[in-house]
Amino acid sequence: MHFLTDGKWLQRQGFVQVDALDSGFSLLALPIDDAEPASQPRFAQSARTGLGPEAKGVTVVYSDRCPFTDYHVNVSLKQTCENRNLALTVHKLETLEAARAAPTPATIFSLFVDGRFVTTDLSACMDSRFDKIVGTSA
Repeated sequence: MHFLTDGKWLQRQGFVQVDALDSGFSLLALPIDDAEPASQPRFAQSARTGLGPEAKGVTVVYSDRCPFTDYHVNVSLKQTCENRNLALTVHKLETLEAARAAPTPATIFSLFVDGRFVTTDLSACMDSRFDKIVGTSA
């Protein structure tokens, strides 16, 4: 899996892990001395559940937070999947509610194969990078 940061710098600043997902995402927060444990931030249940094994082929969840994502998903990844005869399902998050209900905490770009989270690396859309990033799981 590819992540933007491993959180070590934040942990040196006093942040602690308050939640984690099986997909490798960790939620770090700065503790507040008098905060109740129940008030700690948590990942949404939809991110905890993910897509599940019933999702087949390549699935992408993305938003317009990055100006390049739409092109790479709808042009590059579409061609990449066609070249490999892979089914592609695209979910564009258009509202705050859709982002909050997403099967991933990474709403800029998340790629799944057969329901399993693979990466947030947008370069996986490119034909020359897909196999290296996704591996043999596709």
